[in-house]
Amino acid sequence: MPDTHDLSVSILDGSGNTTINLDATTADVMIGGHGQDALVVGLNAGGIPRMLLSASDAHLELGNPADSAPGLLHVRDNASQNALEVVGSTRQVTVANPQQQGTLRVHGDLRVLDAQGREVLFFDASTGLLRVGANGNEGDLQVYDGQGRRVFNFNGSSAWLEVGADGNEGDLVVRDQANRSVFHMDGQNAALYVGAAGNEGDVIVRDDQGRQVFHANGSNAAVYVGAEGNEGDVIVRDSAGRDVIHADGNNAVLYVGAQGNEGDIIVRDASNREVFHMDGNNAWLRIGTTGNEGDLAIHDASDRRVLHFDANYAALYVGAAGNEGDVIVRDDAGNDTIHLNGQTGDIILRNADAAEDFTLHPSWADGVEPGTVMVLDDDGRIAPSASAYDARVVGVVAGAGDYRPGLIMDRQEHPSEPRVPISMMGKVSVKADARHGAIRVGDLLTTSPTTGAAMAVSDRSQAFGAVIGKALTPLAAGEGFVNLLISMR
Repeated sequence: MPDTHDLSVSILDGSGNTTINLDATTADVMIGGHGQDALVVGLNAGGIPRMLLSASDAHLELGNPADSAPGLLHVRDNASQNALEVVGSTRQVTVANPQQQGTLRVHGDLRVLDAQGREVLFFDASTGLLRVGANGNEGDLQVYDGQGRRVFNFNGSSAWLEVGADGNEGDLVVRDQANRSVFHMDGQNAALYVGAAGNEGDVIVRDDQGRQVFHANGSNAAVYVGAEGNEGDVIVRDSAGRDVIHADGNNAVLYVGAQGNEGDIIVRDASNREVFHMDGNNAWLRIGTTGNEGDLAIHDASDRRVLHFDANYAALYVGAAGNEGDVIVRDDAGNDTIHLNGQTGDIILRNADAAEDFTLHPSWADGVEPGTVMVLDDDGRIAPSASAYDARVVGVVAGAGDYRPGLIMDRQEHPSEPRVPISMMGKVSVKADARHGAIRVGDLLTTSPTTGAAMAVSDRSQAFGAVIGKALTPLAAGEGFVNLLISMR
């Protein structure tokens, strides 16, 4: 047998060109060239092509659909183990065997198609882009932990990201260039942390005009809601969906409570005592509590305390040095009826007389008219006068004409018997009877035989102790009213 070491075999075409060359020296087989594309076909025992290697379109084909024979490619490592396996029947590529790790390197793009030929997985080497899913076949990206739990899931159908699983809570952490955890979504504690030591956090929300309408500022510990052109509101609803707290930025108003759920504002001191309580249900304000008395102080533009309710001493102070205080009480027509003047120390009463309540005699329980002259009975009750020069006279029922009592004494909240105010000092309108003599300005008036009416004193000796006062207006004849300055004597 001839020595075949370093043997080379060349097969020539009709033009004398080598188209197949077997070189033992380099262990090479070269097919094609000189205008000829290489083609290697592997047949099975039945003569059916099962392997095709074509140089014209640079492809390797294993298997033959004509006899339902799928292709199979094994690439073994230096330990004769499968390092790469391509299985045509399952359309599966396996890198490394179960006992070893493998590495898949792709120089260029990698595309994976579904059964409908849609490109559902695409690695773009030029841009480093990974695209999963296609029109009609949404994509998902899932990562499992060592226990087989799906702990990371990008869901293309629902457009959401799920991190964590039962038994393995999820976290999402973003770090700055100094490797500080500046954004941390903590699934275990259901908490969101923004910012870190040395890099304060902010949460900013903009409207469709790009205005910063919500800003939680970690540096200043402040929350800003609203912006120029888009006022801010903060609304808190109860379990029934009612707006029970509403901070209205447009009107600078805070609303607390709603229909069916009254509002309260409560402030506690360092000992957890309710020292300030605005109660919407009862429409009252309470300041202070046991162990911490309340005060209400109001200052003027010069920061002087001009109004001070002092609960500890049950005192009200009005005015301050340089700003005298006044207390004014008005009637339902807006008129000043009582005026305490701090500058002059005066008490000014719009109404004209001082009165005191007396109990009526039972026979007059239905009441008597203002301006009626009244006398005492034997039990100390009062009744209209009915005789001249009656020394039991006590005064005139207040409230007739233009005069009202400015001060009423001995007023009882729930009297057991009817009572009326009797003018005892000041000016009052009184019933008068001039049939017993004309009444002139300055005349002394006393009781008359006419029930409840006064007359002019004509006999001063009888008038002692029975004078009501002095007439301020005249009455020439008949019955009527005259104004009287009360002066009992």
